[in-house]
Amino acid sequence: MFKRLKKWFTIDHVVDLCVDVLLMIWDVITSPVLIVVRILRHFIGEWFTNGIKAGIRWVAHWFERKREYRLANGHGVLRTYWWIFILWPFIVAVVVFAIAILGGVAEGLSIAFDDFEDMFN
Repeated sequence: MFKRLKKWFTIDHVVDLCVDVLLMIWDVITSPVLIVVRILRHFIGEWFTNGIKAGIRWVAHWFERKREYRLANGHGVLRTYWWIFILWPFIVAVVVFAIAILGGVAEGLSIAFDDFEDMFN
């Protein structure tokens, strides 16, 4: 493999590679739309992931508090969580639909940003 790589590294290939990399970097740096989109994507993505993490932490702590209450009062699992056993199909359906809707919105925004970017190129 090293011999094949050494054979590939000719002056022509290295120059072509450097020019291609510099052109890509130049296109990214000089396009203000890309800079704005990347900054927005970073902050929205960070906000979104922090919201998901906070929601999961809230659910975990809620179950932890419920367990302490259940053990302190001598209740069984079914007596404490009976309503979850009844509602779980609806909860799963809502989560699946929410993920589908968010995926569709993300794909639509991606297409919209690509079209917006193409307007300025």
